[in-house]
Parts: sequence; C-alpha cells; structure tokens
Amino acid sequence: MKLDEKITLFRKKNGLSQEELAEKIGVSRQAVSKWETGDALPEITKLKALADTFNVTVDFLLDESKTEFLQQNESPSVTMLDKYADKIDNCVGNLSNKSGTFFKKYGWISGIILIVLGLYRILTCVFAITPFFRFNFIDSSISSFALIISIFQILIGVAFTVGGIIVIKKFKPKKS
Repeated sequence: MKLDEKITLFRKKNGLSQEELAEKIGVSRQAVSKWETGDALPEITKLKALADTFNVTVDFLLDESKTEFLQQNESPSVTMLDKYADKIDNCVGNLSNKSGTFFKKYGWISGIILIVLGLYRILTCVFAITPFFRFNFIDSSISSFALIISIFQILIGVAFTVGGIIVIKKFKPKKS
C-alpha cells in the first residue's frame, strides 16, 4: 500500500477531515489533499507528525510492503457519502477565503434547498404518473413516452435529494 493510500486510510479511520488533519499537522488542507492524491509528498517533519497522529512509525508509512498493521486492524468503512463529501470539501477549499468561509458556515442550507427541490420533483412526478396509469388501461392511445420522461424526472429528484443529504452531512453545523 502506497503512502498516499495509507494517509487517506488512517485519516478516515481516525474520523478526521482533510482540514482537521491539516490543522493537527500544521499544513494547509490543500497539502493534505495533494498527499492523498499522490501529487506531493510530505516533508520529513510532517511525516513524523503524521506517524505520531496515526500512532504508527514513519517506517511503516513509507514502506509499501508493510501492511501487517492494516491486516490486524479493521479497515474503516468508507461510504459513498464520505467520498463525495471529501470532493465537496476540495471544491469549497478552493473558493476564495470569504466565500469559502461563508459556505463552510452556511453550506448546509444549500443541502436543505436541494432536498426540497428533489422531493418536489419526485412528488410532482408521482402525482403526474398516477393519472397516467389510470387512463392507460382505459385509453391505450396515451404514449408510454410520458411514463419514461416521468421516471427520468423522478431519478433527477432522487439525485437532488441524495446530493442535498451529502451537502448537509458535509456542512452540518458544529456544536460549540
């Protein structure tokens, strides 16, 4: 397992976001992102700090053949929501400071808006399909094209709703 994979694995195992790990190590969130994508390597002092944070040795982090620690311990369960939440974090981190700070603080509101729009789309399509089924048996001249479009619209509504949940999960207000 490569260094970038180990950093990602241990960060998620410890329940840290890229930003939280960056604060612990004393680097920017973008630096952690570059380490995890393999675009850059941490400095020696930062590597020592990573090893201390993850409770492993520097040798273990650097040696690609050493995976016994990973086999002894269960790997973290990384859900699809976590993967997309990290991508959202990368996008927001690239915004300017003022807009990025504002979105980090109030971004969950956009998640609620996405959920409402998604549920609205789903409900309007479901109520539009119901009469279609009723009339389809009576009058066979109604095209099934309308049904296909309605199902497609429902899928769009589901995508909006899931996207809203991901955004809310990423930007949920932190308790003081």
